[in-house]
Amino acid sequence: MAIQISGTTVINNQAEIATGMQSIYDRVFTVGVNTTLVNRDFCEVTGAGLTVTLPATPTVGNEVKIGVGTFVNTVVARNGSSIMSLAEDITLDAQYVDVGFLFVGGTVGWRIF
Repeated sequence: MAIQISGTTVINNQAEIATGMQSIYDRVFTVGVNTTLVNRDFCEVTGAGLTVTLPATPTVGNEVKIGVGTFVNTVVARNGSSIMSLAEDITLDAQYVDVGFLFVGGTVGWRIF
């Protein structure tokens, strides 16, 4: 099976995935307990009501991603930095989403993408 975008074959088979693509994240893992992320983590939450804490003392360009499944109550703790210029934690209240966070500086803090 091939994945195609606008008629262009992107991935032909599992071998191409293994040899031609590389994750931009240093750690890709699932978690069923509260956890704290570090730069370049991709965390898939596997339990309801968990808190995922953003990295402490981030620098501009730090990036993490959080994926959720059937849950609508995953809390993302800001760990001292703002999220979208707000000094508040956020709750991911949609199922089956991946949410990225990019640290852009002290005023905005973590930008959601």
